[in-house]
Amino acid sequence: MATFNQREYVERAVRSIAMQRVGFPIEVLIGDDASTDGTRDVLRLLEEGLGRSDFHFLLREQNMGKGGERNNEDMLHRARGTYLALLEGDDFWTYDGKLQAQVDFLDGHADHVACYHRCQVVGADSRPNGERYPECPVREYSFREYFYRSLPGQLGTSLVRREPYRRARDEFMALARYDSYAGDRRNAFLMLCEGKVRCLPEAWSAYRHVVTGGSSYSATVRIDEDYARNELLFCRACLDYAELRQSVEALDAAKLQYYRCYLKWSRRMPWAFSRSACLDELRREARQLRYRYSWVRWYAVLGLRRLLGRPVDL
Repeated sequence: MATFNQREYVERAVRSIAMQRVGFPIEVLIGDDASTDGTRDVLRLLEEGLGRSDFHFLLREQNMGKGGERNNEDMLHRARGTYLALLEGDDFWTYDGKLQAQVDFLDGHADHVACYHRCQVVGADSRPNGERYPECPVREYSFREYFYRSLPGQLGTSLVRREPYRRARDEFMALARYDSYAGDRRNAFLMLCEGKVRCLPEAWSAYRHVVTGGSSYSATVRIDEDYARNELLFCRACLDYAELRQSVEALDAAKLQYYRCYLKWSRRMPWAFSRSACLDELRREARQLRYRYSWVRWYAVLGLRRLLGRPVDL
C-alpha cells in the first residue's frame, strides 16, 4: 500500500487489511512517500497500536519522486509472497474474507494470473456517492474489453501472481517514455499479456473517488497537452511491449488503442499532434482500415453502453 498525504483516510485503509481472516501467512508493506499532512503520524500510531510483526511501515525520509512510482517499485521488489494484493491509502476493503477468496481462486486456477472483484464507489465521507466503476461486465477479462476501457476491477480489488507481474512490470517500464499515466490501465494490459484474468461479481472493496483536494490520481489529473502526450507515449509503450512479447492478439489491441488516441489528439490538439504523421503511420499498416476507424467503433460501442446504463468512465 502506497500512501501520500492521505491523513483523513489512511487509518481505515490499514485497518481493512488488518481485519482480513486468512489461513496463510501474509506480509504487509506500507510505504509512505514523505507525506507532509500528518499521514506519517497516523501510521506511527497504527504501527504501535497494531503490534503486528507482519506489518512493515516504510516511512520515507524524502519523497522518492516520479509521482509515487519509485515508492511502488521499492515495495514491489521487497515483496516475497506468492501473490500480490494492491491497495491505495485512500481506499479500503469491506469484506474480511476478500484475500482468502481470491487466493483460493488462483490456487485452483493455474491458467489465471490475476483475479479482480467489483467495488463500491464512495466519496470523501466514505459513503456510496451514486457513481459506478467501469468494471468488466463478464467473468473473463479480454483485450476487447480493454480497448473499450472497461477494467477488470479497480486497483484495490486486484490479486495477481507476484512474479509474473513483477517481471512484466519491469519489462514494460524499461520501454516506457512517459512521465505518468494511470497504473491500473498498465496493469490490465500486462496481465492480459501474461494469461487469463478473472472478474468476480462480488463488491468487496470501496474506491474513494475524490476529484478535489488530496493527492489521488482523480484529484490531481489535468486533461491538457501534457496529459495527451503522456497518453500517447503510454500507448506507444504498449505497442513496444506487445512486439517484445510477440503476441499477435496483444499487438492488435495495442494498435487499436494507439491509433484511436493518436487520431483523437490530432483532432483536438492539431498544433501539438500531427494528423498527417498519424496517417503516414497508418498507411504502412496491413490492416489500415481497421485501425484508422477504430475511433468510430470506440465511440459507437461506448455510446450504446451509456444508453444501456452501463458505466463507461468516472
